[in-house]
Amino acid sequence: MKSKEKLQAAAAQLFMEKGYVNTTVQEIANLAGVTERTFFRQFKDKSDVLFDTNNDMGQRVAAFITDHVDVEKKPLKLAVEGFVSISEFFEGSRERVLARNQIIQSNPDLQERELLKGQVLIASVTNSLSAQYDSDLSELAARFAVEIFHMAFMKWMKSAEKSLAEQLLAVYELYENSFCCGD
Repeated sequence: MKSKEKLQAAAAQLFMEKGYVNTTVQEIANLAGVTERTFFRQFKDKSDVLFDTNNDMGQRVAAFITDHVDVEKKPLKLAVEGFVSISEFFEGSRERVLARNQIIQSNPDLQERELLKGQVLIASVTNSLSAQYDSDLSELAARFAVEIFHMAFMKWMKSAEKSLAEQLLAVYELYENSFCCGD
């Protein structure tokens, strides 16, 4: 396991045991078996441990969109398919994802940062769609796709009966059947 992954695991464990506010960077580094200096090479502060500071998720969804552009396909459908394409990442780390969400929900500052992360995600999806579709349509599709992802993600966290990909497609279908006029 790389030092970054060790630090993320140690931080999650300490945040769950002691709470986010009561955990220090030194404690995280000690539990991970690295120096505090190593921590700060990976993260600017302890909140960074919980967030995708490189927007890897947005980049992966954007790459999918770029690689699968089809002008015959509606941009919202394409964006949702982009989220489906990365859903396996969450499936493989369900316990960590659930713990992360619990930590974030217990701290208003982290909730605010999570909302800001959502705006970065919207921008990534919008930019990738804008290469092929109208800019207003691209932004609207990106906003809807991120909301569909969030709703599916919340449903997935509450119940493991369906995979995240299945939840995404079910929420998209709900949207399509309730608000659209057909293809």
